[in-house]
Amino acid sequence: MIAETVRDILLSVYLAAGIALTLVLIVAAFFVTKALLGLIRAAKRPLEGFGEVADATVEHIAKPLREGVSIGNVAGNAAGFTAGFVSGFLGRVRRGGDGKNKRKR
Repeated sequence: MIAETVRDILLSVYLAAGIALTLVLIVAAFFVTKALLGLIRAAKRPLEGFGEVADATVEHIAKPLREGVSIGNVAGNAAGFTAGFVSGFLGRVRRGGDGKNKRKR
């Protein structure tokens, strides 16, 4: 009789601990998923920038080479591409209303 009561109590404690552990794991999985989505969004921004650089490279360097234009024209396009890339990399600075430099995003 006492053994059955102890068994029932231990079984109830075991089931309650299992339910609590399951709830904790569900909440932890939610937070891990949320953090991973933030990481994916953060990694997406530089990759979009890389895509723009690749498009500009194709437009200014590869297409003129394929079309058979002069080397001077290709060199000019390459210089323009490099200048655009450097200005984009360093950020465009504009004058604000108070005369201080502000970074444009």
